Amino acid sequence: MSSVLKSIANLRSTDGFRAFLAVFMVAVVGVATIGLPAIVGGPTTTVEAAEPSPEVKSYDSVAQAESQLGPADDVYLGENGSAVLQYDSDSADVNKFDMGMDVSEGLVHLLVVDDVENPSEELESMNASAVLDQQGLSGSGSMVMERPDDLTDLSVDVSGEVSEDTNEFDADLSGTFDSESMTTGTVTTSGEFSATADRLETSGDVSVEGDSMSGTQDVYVNAALTETKDGYTVDVTQEQTLSQYTAGQWETRDRAKQTLQGQYGMVATALGGTSEIEITSYDFQEGSNGQSQLDIEYTVTYTGIDSGLEEQLTEQLTTDQSNDLTRSEAETIATSVTDVELENIEFMLDVSDGSADAEWDIEIANYDELTFAMFDLMEAADTSGQFSEEQLENARASIEAQQAANLGTTVTWDGSLEQSTSDVTFDLTVTGDTQNWDAYLDELESRGIESPNDVTFDLTAETSGDELSMSGEFEVEAEDLAGQAINSWTESIQNSQPSPTMSPETEEFVSALDESNLEVASIDAGLKDGTVRVEAGAEFENMSKLTDTVTDSMSISGVTTEQNGETTSLYVYVDDMGGIDTASATKADLEHLDVVGATTTVHQAGQWDADLPQTDTETMSEFLETQRNKLSSDETADNETANNETTDETDDSDSTPGFGFGAGLASVAGLLTALLLRRRP
Repeated sequence: MSSVLKSIANLRSTDGFRAFLAVFMVAVVGVATIGLPAIVGGPTTTVEAAEPSPEVKSYDSVAQAESQLGPADDVYLGENGSAVLQYDSDSADVNKFDMGMDVSEGLVHLLVVDDVENPSEELESMNASAVLDQQGLSGSGSMVMERPDDLTDLSVDVSGEVSEDTNEFDADLSGTFDSESMTTGTVTTSGEFSATADRLETSGDVSVEGDSMSGTQDVYVNAALTETKDGYTVDVTQEQTLSQYTAGQWETRDRAKQTLQGQYGMVATALGGTSEIEITSYDFQEGSNGQSQLDIEYTVTYTGIDSGLEEQLTEQLTTDQSNDLTRSEAETIATSVTDVELENIEFMLDVSDGSADAEWDIEIANYDELTFAMFDLMEAADTSGQFSEEQLENARASIEAQQAANLGTTVTWDGSLEQSTSDVTFDLTVTGDTQNWDAYLDELESRGIESPNDVTFDLTAETSGDELSMSGEFEVEAEDLAGQAINSWTESIQNSQPSPTMSPETEEFVSALDESNLEVASIDAGLKDGTVRVEAGAEFENMSKLTDTVTDSMSISGVTTEQNGETTSLYVYVDDMGGIDTASATKADLEHLDVVGATTTVHQAGQWDADLPQTDTETMSEFLETQRNKLSSDETADNETANNETTDETDDSDSTPGFGFGAGLASVAGLLTALLLRRRP
């Protein structure tokens, strides 16, 4: 994409045309994020990203760019107050460059075909398409490249869906990479995690074998923590090989009890409680090789920890000056912490014979009050107003909806990793699912909270012979997503201003953009054989809102371009030249206008017969319709491959570079923005 931007920037060296393109490039990068804020639910600042390419002169403000725009090369006057402004530029660095706009139809369009600077021999082809409209955002893309030398094989399949009926995802990944290692080994793991609004359960295992485990001392620990009426008990079974340096701490039953009291007593003291050790089984065997064997079973009883912990937390929260909490509020938060029920916590570790195995089983409940208490703490600590009251209330309501619906989330995994002296092989499967999802959405609706947007996505990658191919598609369904995107983008502009007040020109443009009602924007682009092709378009319900901000004196109806050899001409169609009688006007009658300068050639009405190009609205409409139909097809991913030919300007293939959806939308908005900002204060 950068090569395309640089090629466009090099179209002409004059200040006027460079200023035009500078504004265009700023708009390209700036609008690149307009789809994302609406999806994630908030505006983003685009100014930091809106840095033009190094070959484009930048401007601190719209007014500065406008003040340096040069006059047209030619002005063709019509009989009825109309005119056509022609701007010529050197396009030797661009294979194809088409821009178009029709105000009455609300259409804008862009097509760029260019050679990539220093193309990578490893990348064979890339393509992608995306559409943003009133129903949502959808896109697809693929890529084919040479398989990297250190990659033996790879298979990736990741998919997910969020809809009225389900919230789930699946991921399968496997592959082999070359590796130079002095050690070998294997790691395997499996498990499950499930949670509701007030209960969490997880169990699983991990096993490690390999050279790195050699020389480690054998140890077996099995521990289980249980909550009691007065505190907690920890039952432990421990089998361990001891070195001559640590054997003295365990060589008698009394010494073992002292050692355990020192370990667990520190925990009790730190939490404001007490601990008691009871050894139920003890066996110590001193070895002749300086190593001893310890087999011991014991129970640790904690008392007073909850009350001690509550006192400590209350004191810390009350004295913390960053929180605006009363002592009563602090006590409520502290109590919610100790009210969490540790129903079962079991852990096992077995290290022996160059391997290690670990297992766990955990059940925690009754943490819903703690969750709400955390909201109170966030609100009290948010002295800067980072979280609005509405955000916090919606978060509370969402938790309440989860409780009422008994919403559950489950994640399972099963994976392995094997390291040899020559390669690394991995295999991982992860699945996620929800229970009572539909009931949860009903509860959200009853509380006046919008349901999450419907989302589907699919990503695959696979090696085949000497090639690595990747493809993916996504769809986000949301009512008036295009409008939300524009609103988020305009908010981003407003929030990014260095001063609280925008310039009148910028404020006028931002308001007009918001009121123009974007209906659809689309991108289709590709890269193959060192050639990049980008085609983008958009449709507005009321583009006149935007064109009215271009000039106080002229009424613009359309824009188009034409290439002749190494020259690209931009034609701006004007319906009304500020009330001037163009049928009889001469250059002298137009010299007060910004578009007419000393070098401008004015062609009087009736004295020219140039065949000027017209805006091709049919092509614009067909592009948008084709994009919508293509991405709405269920067979898009199967029918689109990364081997689509990227050809000349008549090619309608689905090829695209890998710079993604944002740059495409940016290109569309860039054309319109560039034209709209061709104005002086």
